[in-house]
Amino acid sequence: MLEVAGVDGLTGGRYRLEASAAGAFCTPTTESAELALEIGELGALWLGDESAVRLAALGRVREERAGAARKADALLRTSRRPWCPDMF
Repeated sequence: MLEVAGVDGLTGGRYRLEASAAGAFCTPTTESAELALEIGELGALWLGDESAVRLAALGRVREERAGAARKADALLRTSRRPWCPDMF
């Protein structure tokens, strides 16, 4: 479970992430969060170029349950860094 906060007040809430061979799901929940973070940190994790464990060590992600950052890395981390061949 993630608790996401946004500085704009428009984003945020608690969400359950589930992943299996059948697919991945993200649903709102009222259950207690395992990991708390800002929307910007969630974006960095989602894009695959950051580690939840590293962000927790930096104080940018807060573990509400021990091991939650490692679990988030298992769900979101990729073996390759993101790359876009197009220049903007």
